[in-house]
Amino acid sequence: MAVYRIYLVHDDGRLQPDESFYCKTDEEALRKLRPPPRLDVRAELWQGGRFIAIAGSVQRLPGDRPHAAG
Repeated sequence: MAVYRIYLVHDDGRLQPDESFYCKTDEEALRKLRPPPRLDVRAELWQGGRFIAIAGSVQRLPGDRPHAAG
């Protein structure tokens, strides 16, 4: 069994650990990945340093202004 992790990635680049769990296969772990309810956050599934999949997309919410580069 391997350790899988789901991270939430916000539109401003913040990374938020969400969930860790053990699975036997990538397919089993993929069943736990769900799109976040917010449009400005995506969920990424990782196994160690290996990227597996993404759910959701980072989209600006109505009324949001782009972040200033600085």
